[in-house]
Amino acid sequence: MAESAGKPANPERLSPEELTRLQPGLARLMPEIANRLWRAVYSARAGHWRLARWQLSEMSKLFRLGTITRPKYADDIAEFLHEEVEPLLAAVAAEDLETFERRVNEAVDATNEFHRRWEKGFIVWKLPESAPPDLDLTPR
Repeated sequence: MAESAGKPANPERLSPEELTRLQPGLARLMPEIANRLWRAVYSARAGHWRLARWQLSEMSKLFRLGTITRPKYADDIAEFLHEEVEPLLAAVAAEDLETFERRVNEAVDATNEFHRRWEKGFIVWKLPESAPPDLDLTPR
């Protein structure tokens, strides 16, 4: 590392390239994204629409982070957000559980299609069969 203003370089300071390599890729973000969807589904099923909406909003933020840290996926992520997440948010806003459930199934299918598209077809996500045990889903 170069010296600046006559001072030795700080060996603990990372270069921009090193910082870039530290940013989370989709392999790190997807478990968090899946966790948010899992929580949104069971929140909606419990009638806790506010929590479902918040979980989906946080999930969307994680996806947008993925477009920054891994821009090669930006178009596909934008497509998923528009085609899958926006309808989920609309169903939550309408408190329409029947539509929400149908759209969740479609989103899971789309998720696995994107895995295949990205040559990660060995990853097949499914919604857990029970509610998250660490979350009180009682509407407040």
